[in-house]
Amino acid sequence: MTFELVSINDLGRLACAFERTPQPIFAFKGNKSWNLIIQFQIDEKKIDFFHVQCNKIGSFLGYKNVYGNEIVEFFSVVQNASYIYAPIIFLKKSPFKHGEHNKFPGNVPLIELEDIGSLIRIVTYKILYEESPLPVFLYPLISGSALFTMLSYSEEGPARVYYVKVNEVPQQNFIKYASDREETDYTDNVDGSGSIYVKIIKLRSFPSNVGKWPSRKG
Repeated sequence: MTFELVSINDLGRLACAFERTPQPIFAFKGNKSWNLIIQFQIDEKKIDFFHVQCNKIGSFLGYKNVYGNEIVEFFSVVQNASYIYAPIIFLKKSPFKHGEHNKFPGNVPLIELEDIGSLIRIVTYKILYEESPLPVFLYPLISGSALFTMLSYSEEGPARVYYVKVNEVPQQNFIKYASDREETDYTDNVDGSGSIYVKIIKLRSFPSNVGKWPSRKG
């Protein structure tokens, strides 16, 4: 089911307050404002969607409650340790625009992201809470490549595939990311300090029952 929230504070509270790991927030541009969505699993058999509209946006939503004063702000980078941060993932289009999503094996939705920064925020959002970043998979297309990851919000919940198309086919084996500087780069060197490193896993092929993929190579 889909529920509309009263304010951005409600979304920030749902995503961040008392959560061991704040939930990612998904964003897409509407006609006049941004639409922000959080997926929240109340019933173990299904995922519900909660959404709100707002005029401001950033790469992260920051939340804090100081002696009853609840504050929700948007940030480009993570710097102020007094906030709890939820990453904002920019979608290429509304996930509710059409009746059916593109499908991945096992009926898994295939969701295109706006940029590589959104993909990296998905795979690294748990690292602030002492969990490893998710791997990024690389799949060559006729022109460029697709980088994607797979994410489930519970051990038994359905997975989703989030991908972004890039113009190049990276030859390096890692992505270097710094949330306090919003910098992303490909690298083979993982010895530098002050950055997070995400492993790239290169795929030769997909199973034959893969659904429609944009401009597959081969």
